[in-house]
This record gives sequence, structure tokens and C-alpha cells, in this order.
Amino acid sequence: MRLDAGLSTTALAGSLGWSQSKVSKTELGRTVPPPADVAAWCAATNATPDARAALGRLAEQAEHQAVEWRRELAPGRRKKQEDIQRLEAAASVVRVFSPDVVVGLAQIRPYIQAIFRLGRRVGPTDEPSEGIVEARLARQAVLADRRKQFQLVMSETALHREIVPRPELRRQLEHLAQLAAQPNVVMGVIPFTGPERVHQYHGFAVLGEPGLDEETLVLAETVTRAVTIRSAEEVAEYVAHFDGLRQGAVEGDQLLTLLHKRITELGRD
Repeated sequence: MRLDAGLSTTALAGSLGWSQSKVSKTELGRTVPPPADVAAWCAATNATPDARAALGRLAEQAEHQAVEWRRELAPGRRKKQEDIQRLEAAASVVRVFSPDVVVGLAQIRPYIQAIFRLGRRVGPTDEPSEGIVEARLARQAVLADRRKQFQLVMSETALHREIVPRPELRRQLEHLAQLAAQPNVVMGVIPFTGPERVHQYHGFAVLGEPGLDEETLVLAETVTRAVTIRSAEEVAEYVAHFDGLRQGAVEGDQLLTLLHKRITELGRD
């Protein structure tokens, strides 16, 4: 459509009030534009009414995607981890909440191995498991980027579930304590004793900062589907819900006290 209109990416960006990189990423499919951006693109390129209607419908569908895991993982679990890694790398703020396990960006190798061992049985059956684990670990490199902020929240349940042997769980919790000391990481645990501010519902990740990043989305999971939400209104609701979860979590010195108490309990056995 841009080429048919005789526009360069720079010219189209200027007419839309966008950056040239946003036009390029949209055109190459590296970001998924919301309906308003699609409508603006169509107007700027003098698209036909049929094209505007068809693209508008696709944009609305892309705001809420729930893909069966059989389809989502058909290219392999490693590919899925690499896709998430690219999204995390593009986000200035990453918010993750887990109600029952340690959040993925903070998991050590044995914990990751246990997570995938207990996970869903779909995707290529001959995919090497170690490659999947390495791809999950590779995502953690983004934590070293001090320009980004990470807000990682979990329920105290995650500190008690023994999905790995106790010595490894102890190492996992020690890793959490180390990670919480990073200046670009805010870590919180919602204690059993409360008081909780909002219901926990389910785990999710908000990748990107609304109003700042070119793309912000929510990733969530059901037993049968991978859910992606790009609707600006719903993303804002998830950010507000995450803030409510943080209000019920302990952070800083209180978090370290809670972690060290659990670490000590594990060390006695």
C-alpha cells in the first residue's frame, strides 16, 4: 500500500507523525499495529474501502489472540522462547506475575528443567530438551540492561512448592535474593499472611510501557491456549491490576527477611 501510494517510509512516517522505525517495524511485521494505526495507515495511503474494512477486521482480531498450544508450539518450544526474548528485548518495562512458581526470568537451570518436564505435552516430540532450557536461560541476559526496568511479583506459594529437590530450591531462593538487589529489578512476594489488595486470578506478563514503547502487550496462558492481548484498554487494566498485586507484596528488606526465613527452613532438612 505504501509503495502503491508512492511514499517512502520516511515520507509516510512524516504524514502519520510516527518515527521511521515504527513504520518499518509495522511494515515488516515486527510489531502488530492497533486498529487506530491501521486506519491512519490506510488513510495516508488512500487505500480502497474494501482494503480498509478487511485490514480493520484483521487489526481488531489481532488485539485479542487465543491460539491453541498445538499450533503455538508447532515450530518448537525453543522458537517460542526466542519469540518471547525478542519481545522482552524491545520492552522498556517488563512486569511479570506468577501465582504459583518462580517467574521465568528468575529461574535457575534445575528449576527450568522441572518446569518444562511438568509442562504441556505438545510440540515436536524430537526437540532436544536442553536446547529449550538454554533458550529460556538466554532470555535472562536482558536483565543486565540497566536501561530497562523489571517488576517481578509472585505469591509466597512459589517459595514453598518443591518442584525441585530442597537443595536446588534453596539455591533458587538464594538467586532471587541476589536478583532483588539489582537496581533495575523490583521483586515482590505476596505473603500468605496478607493483606492482599486484589485477587490473584492468574499469571501474566505485561511487556512494554503504555504511552512509551511502540508496542505493549499482555501474555497469559490457559491450559489449552496461549493468549496475547494488545488492546490498549485491556493492557491498561492489566497494568492497574499488577499495581494492585504489588501493593499486597513485600519488597526490599521485608522480602529479604521472608526469603532468608524460607532458605533457613530448607537448610535444616
